[in-house]
Amino acid sequence: MIKTLGGKLVKAVAVVLAAVCLLGCTLVFTGCESRYPEITMRISFNGESYELRYKLSRDLYSQTVAHYLELIDLDFFDGTVIHDYRSDRMVGGGYTYADMENGDEVEDLIACDYNAATTDADGNITLDNVTVWADADRTQETNRLHGETSANGFSIESGNGLRNRFGALGTYSYVGSAEKKIVYYAKSSDNGYGSSEYYKNSVTSMFYIYTSTTSSTDKNFCVFAELANDESKDALNALIDAIEEYTDDLESGSFTENKEVTIRDEFTMDGSYEADFSVPTEKIIIEEVTVNKY
Repeated sequence: MIKTLGGKLVKAVAVVLAAVCLLGCTLVFTGCESRYPEITMRISFNGESYELRYKLSRDLYSQTVAHYLELIDLDFFDGTVIHDYRSDRMVGGGYTYADMENGDEVEDLIACDYNAATTDADGNITLDNVTVWADADRTQETNRLHGETSANGFSIESGNGLRNRFGALGTYSYVGSAEKKIVYYAKSSDNGYGSSEYYKNSVTSMFYIYTSTTSSTDKNFCVFAELANDESKDALNALIDAIEEYTDDLESGSFTENKEVTIRDEFTMDGSYEADFSVPTEKIIIEEVTVNKY
């Protein structure tokens, strides 16, 4: 009898331990992918650094957030620059200077090699978050991200999606609406598939930081992150003030110089397209982007 009870006790303890281990593992993996990951972006301008902390909305834009977190883990954004300075946004994430210390001319601006960073030596895509294919059978993967945007049929219930507010992060692509080539993409909402024009599904690495104080929406871009705290808002305000002070001291009175760029893209109809950048004459450098919480 004692032997039997002992055996049952051992089994009971084993079951409890297994349950505890399972719960622990569940909590660990749940913690690995939170609803609101956080990142820090350190930006420098004219010898000063500014830290912006962001809260990303994985619960609303799961594939967009996953895509940018993958690029951050690759250190892709470190050492890039704001290459296009608009009245309401700063566009970055795709360009740098070959010589960051001495390359002061706008003509020295060069494109980052996104394809090289996201493929291996055999040309295989290394990103886990592949969501766009060039063919209906989904055999030709692209290393592009489909747009979780209203223009692409993506909507948030009750209109609770993020809006363009001061400091918000949004996806960006220069592929124009005239690009009518059709591609096929994975929907995150029901795990189904759809098809639409490439310009709606052409996101690579670029993003914008919204700098206007007014709130707005844009059906073509996905706003996937907001500033996490008042300190970050103060830091962005300080950066903008520094740029304005720098501009006031310029003899020309212009902080940007226009640059016409040919962007090569194998998935467009002609294999490339044209874009106009308003390039800052004093570099706004994205020194480092790090993940604080997954």
